[in-house]
Amino acid sequence: MIKANHTFWGGLFFRYYTAIRLRRHFRFIRFEGDVKDNGLPILMIANHFSWWDGFIQLYTNERFFKRRFFVMMLEQQLKKHPILTYAGAFSIRKNARNVVESLDYALQVLTSNQQLLLLFPQGEIMSLYTSDIRFERGLEYLLSKRMNEIQLVFNVNLIDYFSDNKPGLTVYLKEFPLRDITSLERIEDEFNLFAAACKLKQRE
Repeated sequence: MIKANHTFWGGLFFRYYTAIRLRRHFRFIRFEGDVKDNGLPILMIANHFSWWDGFIQLYTNERFFKRRFFVMMLEQQLKKHPILTYAGAFSIRKNARNVVESLDYALQVLTSNQQLLLLFPQGEIMSLYTSDIRFERGLEYLLSKRMNEIQLVFNVNLIDYFSDNKPGLTVYLKEFPLRDITSLERIEDEFNLFAAACKLKQRE
């Protein structure tokens, strides 16, 4: 697997690059939701709808959590863009024998309260109009194997153009209390309910 390669200069570059690119592309970036930093390792799960995913969450992390950022990325895509390892990307190869190596690496990320791990649990880019997101089993592995308490954060990102040539971006955040819940189906259902509520609020 390809591991993240955090360096001071790499992190500095991506913080500024991300902020500049997002501000140029989006008419505004608005945050909705009240998520407090509990001082725990953070696992953020998000909808995956565009090329901007990852950059949006990196920007969100800098705004709210300021953690060392990690994101799981398909190996074939990371090989095309190896510079993203400096932003915290590491690889996973689905349906391969070394998939457990990537998941165990993610578990190690979640042992430090200085770190945030981003997952796109559906495993691929899907339309914003997808109403029933199905999760891959990797999230279940992480939750069942974790050895310490973590903070689980839901993130849904939605855009609208209306009469402008640039879209506005709304970043919705919600903490989901894990307690002893490790059921993938329960978390999947709760995430879909949250996504539906976000879309309703967006329409209003």
